[in-house]
Amino acid sequence: MNDMSEMSGSLRKRRLAPEDLASPQLFRLLLRLGLPAMFGLSINAAHHTINMVFVGMIGEDQIAAIMIVLPILMLVAAFGEGIGVGVATEVGRALGAGNRSRASTLASISLAAGIAFGVASAVAIVAFPSFLLFGATPAIEPLAQHYLLIIAVSIPLTMGQIILDFLAIAEGNARFSMWTLVACFALNIILDPIMIFGFGLGLQGVAMATILSQLVALSIYGAYHARRLGTIRLTFGWRLGDVRHLRPVLAVGAPTTLTSLATAGAIAAMLSFAGTYRGEDGIAGVGIALRLLAVGALPVMGISLGAQAILSFAWGRGDISRVLSSARMLTAVTSAVGGVYGLAAIIFSEHLASFFTDDAPVVSIAGQAIVAAHLPFLLFGIRQTVLILFQAQGRPKAALALGLAQNGYLLFPLLALLPPFFGFSGLLAAMFLASALTGLLSCFCLARSIGALRQRSAEPLSAIRPPPSFCP
Repeated sequence: MNDMSEMSGSLRKRRLAPEDLASPQLFRLLLRLGLPAMFGLSINAAHHTINMVFVGMIGEDQIAAIMIVLPILMLVAAFGEGIGVGVATEVGRALGAGNRSRASTLASISLAAGIAFGVASAVAIVAFPSFLLFGATPAIEPLAQHYLLIIAVSIPLTMGQIILDFLAIAEGNARFSMWTLVACFALNIILDPIMIFGFGLGLQGVAMATILSQLVALSIYGAYHARRLGTIRLTFGWRLGDVRHLRPVLAVGAPTTLTSLATAGAIAAMLSFAGTYRGEDGIAGVGIALRLLAVGALPVMGISLGAQAILSFAWGRGDISRVLSSARMLTAVTSAVGGVYGLAAIIFSEHLASFFTDDAPVVSIAGQAIVAAHLPFLLFGIRQTVLILFQAQGRPKAALALGLAQNGYLLFPLLALLPPFFGFSGLLAAMFLASALTGLLSCFCLARSIGALRQRSAEPLSAIRPPPSFCP
């Protein structure tokens, strides 16, 4: 009986164990890491989309209120994503170099830093809610403020969950991350209608459902690390002097943070322009288009996250041939996923918008915005491949230059130039041109990077020179 129990426990541990990042079956490994990460983030996108459908049943003002709050939450989450990307990359390199102790120390310190930042952010939001609601009209500001005050409680939980997700993927356990996300978002979807309609809490119910589901996800991760099912060992035994290990984490993660900050600012600016030219209908319509864009972006980003573990591990070992092969495979897979989704969104633009609302003006505006946002999405997979490659190589300047293009130094000049002359059509043109130019820049960088890797793949590690700051 004891033997059977031990055997059952051993099988469960093997099923939950991380993948072998050195496996010679590269494409199979990419699928086993990328598909769970893609599915997990797809569930995330579906969860937020279903949230919007439930909120749309209350009214268009509630959709607009959530979209006004979204950039604030993105600003905070940007730091969590930055820490997550940084620690995942550094942990992957450390594991590739065979230094599990360093990997565990990096993970523990980064998690503590992320949660501390989340607590500080929640306090700031509760203290200054009105100041943060940029672009809110008088009709939706009270709704947005009530929602923001409750959702602020979830910010430390969000930071912890983001970093733990990245750590699970970094050690090769994308499956566990996926199932944790599935449990979290499925519970959230179940709780949404209960809180919104059953208890009559409206937007406040959406926030409470989010908090409860996050607590469940963190409990699952707590059990995972307490039972030591993974490679990384989280500990509180690090010293204050170990905080210096955050420097490389923050250096690698800074481009992701700044890119997310720029994205949050871009969304706020686009919604502000939409409100200026089309009022609440414009905010709701553009908000629906941006939400659908996230639905397509998250699966591509999920595949990329799975590949990041492979690329970082291979770069840490000095296996340039494996880095080259992984980058090529990732380009093919992400381009296929992004292309199929982009074409589907363009063809069925108004049909997709009608899932969120039956208000004809909002559906019409959303249909136009969906087409403008998704035409350049066909190149989004290439952009993600290049970003992941730059991060794995430890090239933060190159990652920052590309990451800030679409929603930073390309978009804002276009917003300053086009809408004043062409109104709402100018806003749509700015959205399209910024994304399209970023896609073309990504193609150029990928071609140069692949060429440089091909030249270096036969050289020994000691002969590999550090790559230049931007496209090699």
